Amino acid sequence: MRHDSTEYVKRCDRCQRYKPVPNLPAEIYHLQNSLWPFMQWAIDLVGPMPTAPAKKEMMIVATDYFTKWIEAEALSSTKEDDVERFIWRNIICWFGCPQSLVTDNGSQFIGKQITAFFKKYGIKQHLSTPRYPQSNGQAEASNKIILDCLKKRLEGAEGKWVDELPGVLWAYRTTMRRSTGETPFSLAYGTEAIIPPHITVPSIGIEVGSIEQNSEQMRLNLDLLEGKREKAIVRESRKREKEDRRLKDPEANILP
Repeated sequence: MRHDSTEYVKRCDRCQRYKPVPNLPAEIYHLQNSLWPFMQWAIDLVGPMPTAPAKKEMMIVATDYFTKWIEAEALSSTKEDDVERFIWRNIICWFGCPQSLVTDNGSQFIGKQITAFFKKYGIKQHLSTPRYPQSNGQAEASNKIILDCLKKRLEGAEGKWVDELPGVLWAYRTTMRRSTGETPFSLAYGTEAIIPPHITVPSIGIEVGSIEQNSEQMRLNLDLLEGKREKAIVRESRKREKEDRRLKDPEANILP
């Protein structure tokens, strides 16, 4: 049976085109460049997940290309209304109108209603190619991180993934990302978040700090923020150049 399955996969056009490509980006990175925070987001749907209360079994995930900040929400349906509501509440109302969004060509992303919504707010849409769906690499990477973290937290209580999702997002946002050398929170707000361990085990800054000292530190952080973001751009550019040099066109090897 294993031999038959292997031979079938070798001859399957869809299997070869949709298989993950290890250690290689799906396309040249310059198509996904972002020059400032929240300029460009990748959006994708994940699921079906284990059914949670209110019949929520899908998840919509958006990742900012610059800061790597992630927004995600559990959904019971994935219609255009749901996508539009998510973009309005989780992206526009918090971070302003993005210049562009990268999505796949699912009906909820290319229908008349959502297209009119993008036009209303001046949002350009880039579609990942149907021929190689792996091309929305930022979304794929974020999805994998969220799913891995949820699996570690749940341990058999899969239906509680909706309750665990905010904690997973918080942990991600306050953890340094290798591609930028900074946490998403720091690149977004210019300072690091105070995480629970800093409260249970107080640091010197929290114990002896004053409002005046805090205000001065915040001014300093804001002065340094532009430099921090510039370094993140350089780091990301070097990473892209390195990966682009390694990039090869993953030709599908389909047996006749």
